[in-house]
Amino acid sequence: MVYFIRAKTHFNYAIRLYEEILQGKKDLNQTNLRDIFLQGLKAIYALTEINPPSKSPSLEEILKKIFPTLSQEEKEKILALKELLFSEKDVKFSRDEWIKKLEEFLELVKECLTPIL
Repeated sequence: MVYFIRAKTHFNYAIRLYEEILQGKKDLNQTNLRDIFLQGLKAIYALTEINPPSKSPSLEEILKKIFPTLSQEEKEKILALKELLFSEKDVKFSRDEWIKKLEEFLELVKECLTPIL
């Protein structure tokens, strides 16, 4: 059951940060975007790992572990967002476009976590 708590904690942190961005309490910047993305992935990852990892897993380790549990469409959405957030290219999206992408991502995570939420 501890892994359920870890999954919910990561998801709740991502949601809280997203809401703070919407309310203007936090800036919509690369650091916060990446943090929401990583926390969402860690929420899914927590369901695949019964025991907490001894060290924080890398993004690639998380993806490797969660991808077998996801549909092809979910994988594609995650990879597309990963490319936008971690690419060396300067990606120019409006605030509304980033908010929409975050909302879609958090919905995807919520769907993955539905059995425990």
